[in-house]
Amino acid sequence: MSKLLYANMMRLKKTGSFWVGFLIMLASGVLIPVIRYTDMKKSGYIAILDNGFFGCALFIGIVMAVFCSLFIGTEYSDGTIRNKIVVGQKRFAIYLSNGITSAAVGLLMCAAFFLPFLVIGIPLLGFFAADLKLVLWTVLTVFLLAIAFSSVFTLIAMLCQNKAIVAVICILLAFGCLMTGSILKRILDAPKTVPSYTMGEDKEPILTEEPNPKYLEGTKREIVQTFYDIIPGGQAIQCASMEMVNLPVLPVYSVIITGVATVTGVLVFRKKDLK
Repeated sequence: MSKLLYANMMRLKKTGSFWVGFLIMLASGVLIPVIRYTDMKKSGYIAILDNGFFGCALFIGIVMAVFCSLFIGTEYSDGTIRNKIVVGQKRFAIYLSNGITSAAVGLLMCAAFFLPFLVIGIPLLGFFAADLKLVLWTVLTVFLLAIAFSSVFTLIAMLCQNKAIVAVICILLAFGCLMTGSILKRILDAPKTVPSYTMGEDKEPILTEEPNPKYLEGTKREIVQTFYDIIPGGQAIQCASMEMVNLPVLPVYSVIITGVATVTGVLVFRKKDLK
C-alpha cells in the first residue's frame, strides 16, 4: 500500500488536471475576497468574511470529478492497473490507494481555497461575524464533503475503463448533484403564504395573504429536507450559503457516503474483469 501511495503522489507532480484544479481553487481563494472588498468600497455596503468563504463547496465536486476521471482513467488507458496486478499488488490495495490519493487531493483543493481567503480576506474584510464554532464545524463539513465526492468519483473511475465515458459521467453527476440541491432548496424555501389581490367595494385592490399550496409541512418537508441533507449537492449549497438546518448530521452523511462508495468499489473491483 505504501509503495502504491508513494507512486500516486509522484504522479501528481506531472498530472495536469491536478495542477489546473489546484490553481483554480487557489485563484478563487485570492480573487473572491478582493472582489468583495472592491464592491464594498464602490457600493458602501458592508461585506463580511463569512460571505463567500465556503464558496469552494460549490467548486469542489466539479474539480474532483475532472481530477478523478482523468487521474484514474489514465491508469487504465496506460495499462498501469493491470501491470500492478501482474507484479503482485492486491486489488483492494490498488483501489484504496487511489481512493486515499483522491481524498487527499480533495482536502488539498479545499485548503488551497481556504488559506489564501483567510490571509487576504481578514485584513480586507475583518474576522468572521458568525460564531467560530459554527465556522469550524462548517469547515469540517466541507472537508468531509470533498472526501465524499472523491470516493464517489473514484468508484465510477475504478469500475469503468473508458476514460472519456468516466469523465462525462463524473462531470454530469457533479452538476446534477448541484442542480438537484438547487431544486430541493427552492422547494424548501417556498413561503407559507402568497400575496393575493381582491377587489373591494370601492373597486380598489386589497392585498391579502393566502396559504401557499406549494409550501411543504410535516412529513413531506422532513423527507425533502433529509434528501437535501444527504445528497452532496445539497450539502454544498447549504455550506456555501451557511444556511444549514441540520448541520451536525451533514458530516455523518458524508462519512456514510464515503464508506458505502468505498466498500462497494472494493468488492466490485475485486471481481472485475480487466481487459
